[in-house]
Amino acid sequence: MSNLRTGSQAPPPGIQIGFPELPDTSGISFDLLREWLRECDGNHNQLEHNQHVHHPRENIQLPTRVLDVGYGGGSDTLRLHCPKARERGTYIALSHCWGIIPWEERQRYITNHDNIKERCEGIDFNTLPKTFRDAITVTRQLGKQFLWIDSLCIVQGDAKEWEKESQLMERVFSYAYCTLAASSATDSTKGFLGPRPAAKFVEIPNNTDSRFYACEAIDNFQRDVEEAALNQRAWVLQERALARRTIHFTATQTYFECGCGVRCETLTRMQKYVKIH
Repeated sequence: MSNLRTGSQAPPPGIQIGFPELPDTSGISFDLLREWLRECDGNHNQLEHNQHVHHPRENIQLPTRVLDVGYGGGSDTLRLHCPKARERGTYIALSHCWGIIPWEERQRYITNHDNIKERCEGIDFNTLPKTFRDAITVTRQLGKQFLWIDSLCIVQGDAKEWEKESQLMERVFSYAYCTLAASSATDSTKGFLGPRPAAKFVEIPNNTDSRFYACEAIDNFQRDVEEAALNQRAWVLQERALARRTIHFTATQTYFECGCGVRCETLTRMQKYVKIH
């Protein structure tokens, strides 16, 4: 059961407040993501402080390279940025899988010694695979300037570079402002922003100022996230474990996961419980 409440009257017991049908990934969705992060910044950081856990997410030393995506949704800035020694800032990290893409096609997207200088001057947004473009869009909408994507921020084909950067992967994900998980993208060309499957719902007549709907239940974190193609990658186990909070973009809805539980785009919440023996 789900209802969309328009009046001031409280719903009957057992009725869930939420959306009968989720919008496409649009301004409404981004407003919700920003609110999730705002609440986590304000409330959950205090919980970490009370538990003597210090984990800054802002104004920290940046990774070796990050994508500079500019500021705000209207930005057209996009370039590879190599921070100076001890340069500090805030960045978002992307967790994704390449899928079955021919190596020749991957070569067009990655950073290597032949194109790194050019990419520091500027990158054409439309030349990147859709998953990368979607991650850039979300980063801009969340008001952050920097984004970390492994194959763009680590020089590919350089064994010494990979040996060095792989040792820093723990810091990259654990100190990111948040991680974007492209859970629904089976490969990097698919992307994770777009139309959702049509929801089935009916409006229930009533004599109040509220509007009530009966709709199918779509909250299924196990199916949408745990069993998603992305989480079949061994590397993702590390990325997800290290991330302090992750926004999972799935085919049915978006989930927000942090140490206090999982929030669903339907406005429900799954809490984490610790069983004491």
